[in-house]
Formats: sequence, structure tokens, C-alpha cells
Amino acid sequence: MNVQQRVAADRVDITTLATMQGALTSITDEMSQVVIRTARSPVFKLAKDFSCTLCDWQSRQMIQGDAELPVHVGSIPFVCRAVAEAYQGNIAPGDTFLCNDPAFGGLHLNDVALLRPIFVDDELLFWAVIRAHWLDIGGPSPADLRRAQSDSYGEGIRIPPLKVIAAGVPCDDVMRLYFNNIRFPQQQHSDMLAMIAAGEIAGRRLRAMAEKYGVEVTKAGIEALYEMTEHRVRTAITDLPDGISEGESWLSAREGDGHMKISATVEVSGDEMSIKLSSPEQLREVRNSPFGATHAAVGHAVTIALGLKPPFNDGLYRALDIDYGPLGTITNAQVPPAPTLGCTTQPFCEIVDSVRHALSKIIDDERQTAGWGPAASIVLAGIHPETGQFYGHFHPNGGSSGGGGAAHGADGWSGVGSENSGGAVLKEPVELLEYEMPFLVSRLEYRMDSGGAGRWRGGLAVDTEWEPLDHEQTARFHGTIDTFPALGVQGAKSTMLEPKLGQRNAIDPDGGVRKSGGASRLHSQRGGRLEMCPPGGGGVGDAFARDIDAVRSDVVNGYVSIEGAALDYGVVVDPDELTVDQDATDGLRNK
Repeated sequence: MNVQQRVAADRVDITTLATMQGALTSITDEMSQVVIRTARSPVFKLAKDFSCTLCDWQSRQMIQGDAELPVHVGSIPFVCRAVAEAYQGNIAPGDTFLCNDPAFGGLHLNDVALLRPIFVDDELLFWAVIRAHWLDIGGPSPADLRRAQSDSYGEGIRIPPLKVIAAGVPCDDVMRLYFNNIRFPQQQHSDMLAMIAAGEIAGRRLRAMAEKYGVEVTKAGIEALYEMTEHRVRTAITDLPDGISEGESWLSAREGDGHMKISATVEVSGDEMSIKLSSPEQLREVRNSPFGATHAAVGHAVTIALGLKPPFNDGLYRALDIDYGPLGTITNAQVPPAPTLGCTTQPFCEIVDSVRHALSKIIDDERQTAGWGPAASIVLAGIHPETGQFYGHFHPNGGSSGGGGAAHGADGWSGVGSENSGGAVLKEPVELLEYEMPFLVSRLEYRMDSGGAGRWRGGLAVDTEWEPLDHEQTARFHGTIDTFPALGVQGAKSTMLEPKLGQRNAIDPDGGVRKSGGASRLHSQRGGRLEMCPPGGGGVGDAFARDIDAVRSDVVNGYVSIEGAALDYGVVVDPDELTVDQDATDGLRNK
């Protein structure tokens, strides 16, 4: 702080700080409601695959709320800083900017960030930022995730920091260039207007806050909030033993057994933590992570392991030194040429798990958490039978209804999605989705035995099945086949593995089943179905130490089969009476 800010800080009492923190949270919540109520795309208004955040006059993040997607918000300051630097001296009230380029902190190209500068008394004081999954970004087809995609140039339009509205006046030439190269221009233009409206309401609320407290007190209060978060992080790190721990996870091969190891080395020294990642050379397919996505994954893993609770802000990362690995590797992909369309699910989840694995060796038992199912989203596309027009729907919950990892003392949440969303993506109401799109959801159910075994069981996955109403529907899977179950910790281990893994299938009208295997595209004809079976979450602790009554309750409720109870938990349940055979159980558990 400068001297003027320090004088102002003396006038910022704890009540004012709490009020300011609450105001920032309320503003991001209101931004989200504006988008949900005014957007057109189901992925916006039904699934909430977007996140809202606020940055300050130095492009630092003022709030990272608890209702936002971790993968979205973790790298926003990079994007905001890139925009501020690109247009330094040329930023005015009413300007609007777009950016999705991984070279500037972007993720996969469909996650487009919209930024609105907010001025108070002619001073650029804040930024309102909304990052959302845009259904189409050009390229061969909507979110074309086929493994043949070998470079970033074929993925769609990369948008570097770009002004699209200047002082309230749309840059028509820029708008035409973009919207003439996507498949759903009217729909996505309406979605962009919803994002702009959210930024506008944020501007009103932030200006009111600054006018209430004065600019200097507002700045001092925000600096104090950063320091409070930094103090929380440093205190939590200090509680850990100094030293080095290592962890790893595996990214499944598309075919064969050439799986790729992602390693994390965590070093704790006093109140600081360094995290160094190591991974193979970047791939000529979509599962590469640019530095922004990797940064978000590491930050997410650390907050969970340290037991920190949102809201977070710039202070979160001040005690962390993150090394993404050499440029040109999976965890620090160079764009161009590396394609990154899969980065928000894989390897995001694997990066989180490598850091989680390393930290699980040094944190207290009470903070242990297991990995979530590395679920994959799905894009459904075809020709609408009523309009004859091309349609597409990015369906995050159709594939990302995997199980959440268990925590020490609690079973995992079921059907919450991939860890990249942290459970923030909403469940789309089936009736509204069927109204919007030419397909029927014929099955939506928990899959028995899908939760990872442990003293505390992983969350179950939710299987989804669709019946296309058009002549032929294409499913493009945002991810790959799963070879490894979700990470278990504290000795958690599953014997019955197959139900824990993910599958993607097409069911033909004659009942034949075609599995996707390592492919990322399947077709289904009218009368057939598409099926998505995401993986379940990992368990925590020795499964044979799970409470016997809890195992029996899982069997009664259909979460665990009788066979699974015996194999995974060493509990023998009578199939007719659904009672526990104590002698047989003791025999299994005491082997």
C-alpha cells in the first residue's frame, strides 16, 4: 500500500471489511442470475456452464466465489492482465473485450471470457469478467473433440485480447468477422448480450460501493481482504511439516497401454509452498493443458488439501510457487500448435490428482479427500427434424454426472460432475432440455457399484441415455475412455473395478452395442440410443473398515450390489432377507 492507502486502511474496520466481502459475493451472485435469466443457450441458462468474477485496478482477482467453476476462475487474472496490457491507454467506459486464447491465459477455445472495465470518477477501478462455454467457436464441427485434431488451428477461432465494443458502440467489422464464422450466430449473440448485461449490473453495484466508502477506503479494504486470504493460506501451510513429497496420476492412452504419467513435487518451507509438475511432451490431440488451466488445477488441489473455504481472491496464490513444467509438455502446452479442447476435463482432473496425491502424504487425516471421477462432457449434434437446420448442444451433465470423491468422515457426493466444475454446474431439468432439443432422455439413473470402495465410499455416477428424434445424431465426447478408477487415498482400494470406470456407447435399433473405445465420436440413428456412463468417485480409507450397517444400507438402497459388498467391503448380505451374515463377514474381513 502507498501512504495514502495506509491512512485510509486505518479507517477500514472489521465490520466494513465483512460488509465489502459480502458485497463482492452478492455482486457475483447477481451477475450469475442475470446471465441465467437472459441467456438463450441451454448450456448457459439450464446448466450454468459459466462463471462470474471481479478484478481490480491491477487485474488482480477480488473474488473467486463458491458458486463458480474452479477451472474457469483460476486463470482469470492472466486474461484480465493481458487485456489491460494490450489496450493500455485505450480503455474507456463502455468498452467490452473478448479473449479465449490459451496463450493469454485461456482454456479450451469454447470458454470465452468477456471483460468490462468499470470506471469511478474517470479512474479504471474494477473489471467485471464472465467466462462461459460458447457452444460453437468455428472449426470442423461444434467442439470437435475427435482425436484426429492435431493442432490448435483446426479447433476454431482463437481470440486474443480483442475490443468488440468501443465506448458503447459495437465494432461491427469485428462482430461480423466472428459471427460469420460460427454456426449459431443469433443464439450466441444473445448469450453475449446476457454476459454484457451481467457486466453492466456489476458496474452499477461496484460504483455504488466505491461511492459509499470512497475510492481510497475501497482500495484499502480490498488490499486488506487480499492480506486476510494470504494469511489464511500461510497459516495453513505453516501447519504442515517442512519437506518434499511427490505424487502422480495417469492419463489414459487412447489405445493400448501407453499411459502418460503426470507427476507433482510439493515442497513446504515455512509458510510457503512450491509445486512443480512434470509430464510427457504435449500430444497431437486435444488433451493438453495450457498454463492457465494448469494454474487453476493446482490452486484447486491446494485449497482442498489445506481445508480452505471460499471466497478466494488474489491472496490465495501469494504463498504458492507453481512450476507448470517445461513449455511444450502436457501440463504446459504451447499454443499454437497444441490443441487444448479437452483440457477442462482431461488432464485437469489428472493434474488435480497428482497434487492431491502428493499432499495426501503430509496433511492430517481429517483433511484427506479422494479424486472425483474424471468425467467427460458430451456434444450432441444433428439436423433438426422440424426446422431442417443444424443444431448442437453441449451437454455437461450428460457426461459429467460422475461421482465426487469421498472425504475423511463422509461419503462422496453422487452425480456431481467432474472436479473441474466443483459441483457448480447445474442439473438441466429433463423436461426443459427435451423442449429445447430434438432428443428424449430415456434413462437417468445411478449406476450400482460405481462409487470407489473405501471406509468412506466414493459418490456414484449417473448414467444417461438419449433417443435422437432426427435421422442421425452424432455424439462427440469431451474426453476419452477411462482406464484408471478415481484416485483413492488412505488405503482405499476397489476389487470390483469395471463398474467404477466410464464407458460411452451407441445402442443400435436392433439392440447391438457399439463401444467408443478410444474414439471420441459415435453416431446413433433414429430408433437407437446414445449412452454415457461416467466414472464414480474415489474412496477414503480401508474399505474393510467401513461400517457394516452402512454397507448393508448401501445394498438395500441399490448403491452397492450383493457381490460388490462381498468383494469390495468384505460384507456378506443374504440376497433374500438382506441381512448381514456376521460369521461369513468376519471370515472375509479377517483373511
